[in-house]
Amino acid sequence: MILNLLNFCYRKLLPLIIICLANSDLKAQIHPENESTKSKLTFDQNTDLTIYENLGFFRKFKNTLTFYNNKLEMSFSGNLVEQGLANSFISPDLQLQAELELTYKLRDNLSINSYGKYITNPLNNGGNRQTRYNSLFEQSEIGLEVKTELQKNIQLEVGDKILLDNNNLNLKSPMRVYTRLLKKF
Repeated sequence: MILNLLNFCYRKLLPLIIICLANSDLKAQIHPENESTKSKLTFDQNTDLTIYENLGFFRKFKNTLTFYNNKLEMSFSGNLVEQGLANSFISPDLQLQAELELTYKLRDNLSINSYGKYITNPLNNGGNRQTRYNSLFEQSEIGLEVKTELQKNIQLEVGDKILLDNNNLNLKSPMRVYTRLLKKF
């Protein structure tokens, strides 16, 4: 199943992406402002921190290269991830991560998003992960989702993902279906 998905991406999506890039006027800049250009290429650095009280945390130091135009957005991130458990006597795991995300806007409030993440074993702690198989923390995975904005600050996401670990891939049905309702403040 994964091989079919990768084969589809390689044979169908990659040529489409190359054609879109070849026919676009790219503009490199550090942070895009509200300018009227067809396509943009940006580089961004930021830090994401997620804390689960009495459970643990993860912090992601992101370096992201993004190409986007009116309908298509592609981003690639190389990250350093620090994640650990709350009551652990072991120092937090330090891991490297690569992310690829493709988003296609069908309408202003509706888009399809596909993504893939790969995270290494920890660079410290003898390569043993504290947060393995816990979907609250960063894992290697691929997924596809549909996002829609219901109101100005309310977003609904519905999708499926596959965690890329041996325990999950050996199950009869390795897909995880999820729904998220987000409120922006």
